[in-house]
Amino acid sequence: MPADLPESLSPGLRRIEIGCRDLDRSLDFYQRLLGFQLLPDAPRPAGRSRLLSHGTVVLELVEVGADGNQGGWVNDDLQGGIRHLGMKVAGVDRQIKRLEDAGVTVLSQPLDVLGDVRIAFFLDPDGARLEFIQGNLGYQQISSPELAAAEAAQVAGDEPRFDHVAVTVADLPAALGFWRDRFGFEVIGEIRHHGDPGGFLMTYLQAGPAVLEVFSFDVPIVPNDLSTSGPAVLGPRRLVLDAPGEQQLIAPDGVPVTIGGLR
Repeated sequence: MPADLPESLSPGLRRIEIGCRDLDRSLDFYQRLLGFQLLPDAPRPAGRSRLLSHGTVVLELVEVGADGNQGGWVNDDLQGGIRHLGMKVAGVDRQIKRLEDAGVTVLSQPLDVLGDVRIAFFLDPDGARLEFIQGNLGYQQISSPELAAAEAAQVAGDEPRFDHVAVTVADLPAALGFWRDRFGFEVIGEIRHHGDPGGFLMTYLQAGPAVLEVFSFDVPIVPNDLSTSGPAVLGPRRLVLDAPGEQQLIAPDGVPVTIGGLR
């Protein structure tokens, strides 16, 4: 935790801004299919946007219109910036079948993967990549036994529950300097994909009520600076931290960050 902040005011990831072409269509998707609930009394910025929550992290859906674009995003984790949003579920196979029956685009069927979890990926109506995770991670290297134990004690319910944001970084020490050293996001643990030709490493940080999943590699990544992509970007495009003051920052690899919490 930063030395100049009391524990009660320590920063945490509280809101994620998501661009969408049609606000009503996206509201239906996140409410009806993913179980998020409207926050009708929450203050909102100008324009067509709504706040949703399913747990302790708020999603802000912002309508950008028919000309919305992916901001250069491609479905390759060797690209820098925000990669996906993840949600915990009790039964990933059942949940993916439910989404398929509703016509949702599924990128990958449920699969058991490194870390003792079962995962699947799918898209929201505007192509944002989302993940369902079943189970709690088994870290190869644990940095915080207390945080790892707290995660292991969590039990997923029948509906999806927000869990994490994944980002790819070019320089892991620089990313840790920003998220851990500046904001006090403590490292929970690591999982390395041994045998991966790119040297794929996943580092997990406790970001207040959510987790920041940081991807790094031993090979160069492709940069994608969201901070220069303009106002019409679709999908996850800004992270908002709940902390004293108000400030606009750019995290390593071009992720826009707002300091100031829920407005």
